[in-house]
Amino acid sequence: MTQLLQLLALAAVEEAHAPAAAEAGHQAAEHAAEHGPAQVLMHHVLDRPFWGLEYPTRHLVFFLIVAVLVVLIVRLALRQYDSRRVPRGLGAAVESLVVFIRDDIAEKNIGHDGHKFVSLLCSFFFFILTAALFGLLPYSATSTGNLSVTLALATISFLAQQWGGISKNGVVGHFGHLVPAGMPVFLLPIMIPVEILSMFTKPFALMVRLFANMLAGHMVITALLMLIPLMAQIHVAAGLAIAPVSLLLALFIMMLELLVAFIQAYIFTLLTAIFIGMYVHPAH
Repeated sequence: MTQLLQLLALAAVEEAHAPAAAEAGHQAAEHAAEHGPAQVLMHHVLDRPFWGLEYPTRHLVFFLIVAVLVVLIVRLALRQYDSRRVPRGLGAAVESLVVFIRDDIAEKNIGHDGHKFVSLLCSFFFFILTAALFGLLPYSATSTGNLSVTLALATISFLAQQWGGISKNGVVGHFGHLVPAGMPVFLLPIMIPVEILSMFTKPFALMVRLFANMLAGHMVITALLMLIPLMAQIHVAAGLAIAPVSLLLALFIMMLELLVAFIQAYIFTLLTAIFIGMYVHPAH
């Protein structure tokens, strides 16, 4: 009888503590879901409120900062030009990049009409490069890692492509060149939709390539740094052992990101010039 009473008392105590234990388990599960590796990774690479404000967001703030910074850099470079001396330092660096874009990108891919698009191509190059380099600084964000920003850049590129073709060949000539001359009539229902679709796949490729490369680099760096606390949860010694490896790999990827910044700015500018040249001087 005494054992039965003890069992009943124990069951009553467990039943009384069951809601509290369930609540604690639920809170632990919510905490793990909010602060898990995936959530921490997305928190560092995706857009989020800036200093607790719902608007503007971090990517928008740094987008505006980079835009202003590019204008200031160009204005400072222009101030070094006069008739008495050769520009040095910042002025010489900006001049070399502008000449490279004009001679090796615009004129080589668009032809003698390339001078009309030099300012646009320079804007693409300097903005993408500055945004990528600025995003490597602590507590900053890469605005070109936002799909909305790359979509806007790709849209401007698309409009420039169409304007280049229309201004050179006229509306009828521009859209008429979408179908090769001598094409059999029975292939027109297939070729016309394909050619129209290709008009949009070009800027779409620009948008996705820039977004994916900028986002991937930051995700890799964040994932490498997260190895330290994740291994420390297993054992403190494991966290200390993986720390130098994780930091060295993250530093290597950071150095690689410097190269990627120049490459992505160059590729976006080069492909835009190539696409404009395809419409200005259609091969068929």
